[in-house]
Amino acid sequence: MILVPALVALLLVQGAASVYSYDLSITLANGGAAIDCTEQYSPCQMLLNQNVFKNSSEQTAVIESVTLNGADAPWELQTDPDGNPLVRILAAGAIAPMQNATLKIRFRITMDRSQPEVDPALSGTVAEIPQQLKEMYQLTGIWDPSGLEDPGEVFSLAESIRGGEENVLLILRNLILWFEENMVYSYNNTTPQTVWETYKTLSGDCDDQANLFVMFCRIYGIPAYTAIGPIYMPGQVNSDSDHNLHFHTKDVGWHGWAMVYVPNRGGGGAWVPVDLTYFQGGVHKGGHIVSTDWTQHIRGAALYWKDTAVFIEYINFDHISEYARMRDAIIGSDCMWVESHEMSPIGGPGYAESAPLIFMLALIASAAALASSIWLRRRRRTEPLAQPPL
Repeated sequence: MILVPALVALLLVQGAASVYSYDLSITLANGGAAIDCTEQYSPCQMLLNQNVFKNSSEQTAVIESVTLNGADAPWELQTDPDGNPLVRILAAGAIAPMQNATLKIRFRITMDRSQPEVDPALSGTVAEIPQQLKEMYQLTGIWDPSGLEDPGEVFSLAESIRGGEENVLLILRNLILWFEENMVYSYNNTTPQTVWETYKTLSGDCDDQANLFVMFCRIYGIPAYTAIGPIYMPGQVNSDSDHNLHFHTKDVGWHGWAMVYVPNRGGGGAWVPVDLTYFQGGVHKGGHIVSTDWTQHIRGAALYWKDTAVFIEYINFDHISEYARMRDAIIGSDCMWVESHEMSPIGGPGYAESAPLIFMLALIASAAALASSIWLRRRRRTEPLAQPPL
């Protein structure tokens, strides 16, 4: 029997704000044919439409500058199908043969997050989750069971893991422990896995595992989604390529995690992260990322443990299929896509951490990482892994 620590459920501990400058640069180097900037899946259209950092009660993202070929570029803010903010550059025409187009966006991101404590004694049940909220997070998009080879098998396993439990935090505990025991961390994917592939292979990287976790939660009727964003990692420099896509990062590691709604007993509730692959106290053992206390996946999630910005959230749209189409369009074009990211502290705790890290981290970067903002930046790659065993 697993003893549940008597902690204060979902109470918040005030943290200090961290402020960062984030620089994105994308150069589209054209080949011998003109590129139409109005065609939906043309590289130019992808260049001119960029997801940007989200705003929330715990994060403020300001777009400080947008330039195209060195000049200030007019732009407007739109949203993607999941409500994520999207900057559309107001430029027309085409990119002529052998010409380059360079887009640069500078952000100022302020993060002031509060670490949750976890106590199942104060957590509500699945029945206490508002029905209207459940209906907003169903098995759609990435989690549509019609894409599974055998949906019944997954549903049966989900109920077996649940073990008849109704308390939401205890359901999450059971699921977290199943992931620790059964899921192997793998990072050599050149394309994002479907949920079925992650389930069948029992392996995947941060967002692959988060997507599978979210599917189980939605099977239970627990609202959940996947979040993606960069972690400030001073001293980490990476360069990766995939065909004509090239991607460079400095002081940045991209990561993915699950966000889950936990009701309070008697009313109300809160969204909490469940971080399966990079959390404080986690260790890498035989391919599995494990904890000494399952609550570390929540209390010690990278969202609180490190300065981690929220970039995009997968709610109900099939981002995996969309990104695959975008990647194929770029690879099939006669151009080169070169993208660079840099994250720099301006103030707050992260500013004091700008010196080299004094603790050990297993920093794993995929050798075949994809290199476009519409593909890699919205996913993962160069992501940090759990701390290795001492």
